[in-house]
Amino acid sequence: MIAAGTVIDGRYRVIAKLGSGGMADVYLAHDELLGRQVAVKVLQDRFAGDQQFVERFRREASAAASLSHPNIVAIFDRGSWDGTYYIAMEYLPGKTLKELVREEGPLPPSQAIEIAIQVLRAAAYAHRHGVIHRDLKPHNIILAEEGRVVVTDFGIARAASDGEITQVGSIMGTAQYLSPEQAEGGKVSEASDIYAVGVLLYELLTGTVPFQGDSAVAVALQHLSTPPRPPSLLNPAVPRQLDQVVLRALAKNPADRYPSAQSFIDALTAAGQTIALPTAPIDQQPTEAIPALVPQEEDGKGRRRWWLGLLVAAVAAGGAVAGLLLSKGEPAKVVVPALIGQSQAQAVQELRADGLVGVAIPQTSTAPPGTVVGQRPQAGTVVAKGSYVYLTVSVGAQTALIPKVVGLPQHKAEAVLRAAGFVPVAVSQPSKRYPPGTVIGTSPPEAVEAQKGATVVLYVSSGPPPAQGAVTVPDVVGLSQSAAEEALTAVGLSAQVVGRRESGTAPPGTVLVQTPAAGGKVAKGGTVSLIVATRPQLVTVPNVVGKQEAQAAAELGAAGFKVATRNEPVAEPEAVGQVVEQVPPAGLQLRPGEKVTIVVGVLQHKTTTTTTTSSAARKGEGEG
Repeated sequence: MIAAGTVIDGRYRVIAKLGSGGMADVYLAHDELLGRQVAVKVLQDRFAGDQQFVERFRREASAAASLSHPNIVAIFDRGSWDGTYYIAMEYLPGKTLKELVREEGPLPPSQAIEIAIQVLRAAAYAHRHGVIHRDLKPHNIILAEEGRVVVTDFGIARAASDGEITQVGSIMGTAQYLSPEQAEGGKVSEASDIYAVGVLLYELLTGTVPFQGDSAVAVALQHLSTPPRPPSLLNPAVPRQLDQVVLRALAKNPADRYPSAQSFIDALTAAGQTIALPTAPIDQQPTEAIPALVPQEEDGKGRRRWWLGLLVAAVAAGGAVAGLLLSKGEPAKVVVPALIGQSQAQAVQELRADGLVGVAIPQTSTAPPGTVVGQRPQAGTVVAKGSYVYLTVSVGAQTALIPKVVGLPQHKAEAVLRAAGFVPVAVSQPSKRYPPGTVIGTSPPEAVEAQKGATVVLYVSSGPPPAQGAVTVPDVVGLSQSAAEEALTAVGLSAQVVGRRESGTAPPGTVLVQTPAAGGKVAKGGTVSLIVATRPQLVTVPNVVGKQEAQAAAELGAAGFKVATRNEPVAEPEAVGQVVEQVPPAGLQLRPGEKVTIVVGVLQHKTTTTTTTSSAARKGEGEG
């Protein structure tokens, strides 16, 4: 860390540290030459000798410096100092869009559109000058003074003509904002930035990203194959035309997205004109747009996806019912029936008999195809006639054959498995037959049928087994990084930190995992890979008492928490559907992924508990 008062390169006097990123620290400094405040980004010492990081740092300066636009951060200067490298840029007091969403939750559609348009103006300008950003996300976008939105961090930007961006397996970016073509290591184009802005707009409108998972791989797989739910399912204030704009930007095929950032802007401008129109309450929202967004398709074995046809039919019938009920003034109240375990047809018929509308949301499940495995609102909830009940319907456990990958380089084999719907995990294994980095086998074996989403172990050649007399790897798990490096150096090996993992028990810097494991044999002079502990990130629990259930779940989900719901009878009608208590209370700090229970007021005297695995489930489909 650079101390306050230090003068960088004889010109920039450090005032305070503003923050840190993956490879650099950012400082507020005073430009002694021009008498102004600037932000100085300094490459961290441990990366200054790594040519790959130096090149990325240099590329950021070159890419942004070549672009002069009000929505792109201005680069003033760059150079080397004290054995490392720095960039001096425009100082932007304000907050990132990520901070904005965390603090405020879903934004009004008009504000979200205005922010997205400014980001797209920056992208359009960069594209016209042959630069693709490749990592557009709310963390890299600042809401500066007077509402100006500024795009920063061109660290992995590439010129559109740069051949490097077409390399298969060259995956760079942040998982939640990664386009499908980036996720499988394919060609990156302007359409990739358009997809990222679509994800960004989705998050601004709903408070959450369209796809979440336990790992970056799990999220990337969803980008490749899972259709996103319309934002209006999570935020009823989103008009249907804006739904369609967002979902086109999130098309899996780049050719199906907007052909340019400017055409995306035009579509948003047109959608913005619908926002002033009155919108129906969430229980009465029409869904005519949904069928057009989920066309029937055939799966990999030529079977038609029957459940999509049923979904279209259910929505069409529901729209007619809702229209009749709306024309008669204030609808009557009914109790949502218990539907889990029924067939979709039975559930829809029962809802129709009660004056409710069933909307099916397909989901992979071990339950028989067509079975309702979740519902939202849950059974026993009192709602208005004509309300929608979202049914999570099993489409069965989808399977596929493990593809042939033996003999392929590791990165190509991983891309093939991801495209087939599997999660690859690589394990090193000595081999005299295959060169290092080549896949020598899989588990399960090739051509075996397995459930999509399952983990497939890739055995990757590490080269011939070490000769006799090779060094025995010492046990360094539990040691500090420096102590581990000393222990390895003492036996003629070197250490390389390949990852960091949050730990609530081990002190920061403690070795959690080593590869090869203790007792393994490595040629003298070889390298042992280490994963070390970092301090767990803590998030403050927001106050959601008094808010509607959907809004509370959205805010908690956006903050990174899992949400559980418990119903409790209330005497006041205005408290029905509102959060009357939360556990833990607001203000406590928890790790992301921990559970927060909200107690929601209901009229009946039956209390049920629902726990979801993600904020997306709480806000859209739910689990019964």
